[in-house]
Amino acid sequence: MSAQLTVKKSGIYGKGCFALAHFTARKKIATYAGELVKGSRKIEARLRRQQEVAIKIIRIDENTAVDGAVGGNETAYINHSCDPNAFMRVVPGQKVAIFARRDIRPGEELTINYRDPYHPEVCKCGAANCRSKRRRRGQ
Repeated sequence: MSAQLTVKKSGIYGKGCFALAHFTARKKIATYAGELVKGSRKIEARLRRQQEVAIKIIRIDENTAVDGAVGGNETAYINHSCDPNAFMRVVPGQKVAIFARRDIRPGEELTINYRDPYHPEVCKCGAANCRSKRRRRGQ
């Protein structure tokens, strides 16, 4: 667990991951932790996604994923936003790192734009540019 992150109730969805420290834009915040699901366990990753209410699986490549619900850390609670303050990147060693998209203040909830087909179509992020708002206006 990180001394720089905490999990608490989110205004976006369920629980969220919040900063306890200042993070400078473009700097690494943390590594997404969890069980590595590889190769023949690809079907297992799909089954896990179907069973989870909040999906905590991030695909690294065609044959590898990280399941934050098993052995994960606070980063498993990062919620989606259409106007995120963080982003993730696959780094060497089959890991996913979380970086600050802009400066993040202590107390601020970390968010990422998932752009992931496994997450619900209806967004609740509340951002001014929220995709759900655009859909409702017919854009």
